[in-house]
Amino acid sequence: MAAGIGVRRAQRLALRFPDTYADPAQKGGLQMHSYKNPATLTKVTVVALSIYMAVEAVLALISIYVYRSIETGLDLATVGVLGTVAIVNIVAMIACFILVGCWIYRASANAHTLSDEMTISPGWAVGWYFVPFANLVKPYQAMREIWMASHFRGNWHGEPTPGLLIGWWTLWIVTNILANLSLRFGMMDEQGQMLGLTTTLDVAASLLSIPLCVILISIIRQVARVQAYAPLDETFS
Repeated sequence: MAAGIGVRRAQRLALRFPDTYADPAQKGGLQMHSYKNPATLTKVTVVALSIYMAVEAVLALISIYVYRSIETGLDLATVGVLGTVAIVNIVAMIACFILVGCWIYRASANAHTLSDEMTISPGWAVGWYFVPFANLVKPYQAMREIWMASHFRGNWHGEPTPGLLIGWWTLWIVTNILANLSLRFGMMDEQGQMLGLTTTLDVAASLLSIPLCVILISIIRQVARVQAYAPLDETFS
């Protein structure tokens, strides 16, 4: 009974002061990483991704409309709307890059407090996205480690990879390939002869970005939910 009361009291304190828990696991007597509840960062990141999804959907619809209206003539208002949405899309995308990067760093740092089997540091969990060729594999490996350490803590190498992670990374690769192809074809097409192809690639990338964001939001929420109670599990295990 006394132990149960102690656990409940600790839970109330942890929920009241969620960002003050320090990692009890130390290596060589030095604390390597500290735990911080990712709840607030998770909420902001999810909102940003939701906005980005909506903007991508609007951009895809307007792009289709503009392409179909080329033969009949475009009015300046439609062109202006397309330009405005494109700018909003860029701003939303940059915001998502920053927030998702911050979330990955925080989730990785938390995961390091839960498992000694992490091989990718929080900094490189983000940094690998900017390294050519390595960014095809390493960011996925980092996210997988975050997921596994958060859910299984100790020996998780024998656990199967969740379909969510595979789906997320597959869509990430495909959307980036489509966007890069559209950019390269557009730069080569000085006469506008490949406008139909580039529009198709852009619309496909935008539409695939929607399930990509949905899956990423699911991953972020599930990891954050598990990590939110990690200090209690570690303290009273």
